[in-house]
Formats: sequence, C-alpha cells, structure tokens
Amino acid sequence: KVLKGTRYLLLSNGADIFDKEYKTRLDNALDMNKPLSQAYYLKEQLREIWMQVNKDDAERVMSDWVKQARESKVPQLVKMAATVTAHRTGILAWYDCHISTGKVEGINNKIKVMKRTAYGFRDERYFELRLYALHDCRITRNVG
Repeated sequence: KVLKGTRYLLLSNGADIFDKEYKTRLDNALDMNKPLSQAYYLKEQLREIWMQVNKDDAERVMSDWVKQARESKVPQLVKMAATVTAHRTGILAWYDCHISTGKVEGINNKIKVMKRTAYGFRDERYFELRLYALHDCRITRNVG
C-alpha cells in the first residue's frame, strides 16, 4: 500500500517535490525497498552529469555514477551502468557542441504518425508534398 501511487514521485525531479505529504510518501516508499531506494538516488545523481560546467567534470561524475551503479548489485542498475559506459562518448559529446537531437526526433515522430494515419501512400510525390506541409518551417528544394 505504501508503494501504490508513488510512481510519479519516483520519476519526478526530487528537487521539485515541495509538498510535505508527497515527500513523506516518497520517503516511506524508499525506506521500505532498498533496491528502489538505490535506484532513486542513483537516478537523481545521474542528472548531475548535465549540471557540470565542463566535459572533464561531467566525465568524473559519470565515472563515479557507473561505479556506484555497479557496486549496487541491482541487476537493472548494473545493466544501466553498462549502457551509460557504452554510450559515454555520445553523452559527453554534448559538452563539445551543446546540440540536442530533440527537434529531429520530434520531426521523425510526426512523420511516423502521418504515415500510420494514412495507412500508406500510393503516390510518392503526394507523400513528399505532405512531408513539406507537415512542418511549420519553409523548405526549398534545390533546382537543377
């Protein structure tokens, strides 16, 4: 019963929980389940990577996080540590150019939704025109 309804609290930013009742519910849930508590606090620590000023500090924080996740012996956290290690260069590349792929992923999602709702297009030219009309920005084709 203590864990019921705490999913939102567990997934939200811990610093954004100001209500005493919610904090108490979260603390009770974390006190009851050690692996859950480890996962929650490691989730909060993982966010610290993006709070760092430079790449070296972020790499240090990431290495510490991976070490703690492996030492936790929680299978899901050990697997996450392996994933973070495998994608280390891509994660830290953000500090080189500060570019996010969020907009590109959003556009790709819009295209997938359009294809799904249309049940396939028989005419490729019509599909191309729909793609151009899908986005707010102006797209010009190279002529020649």
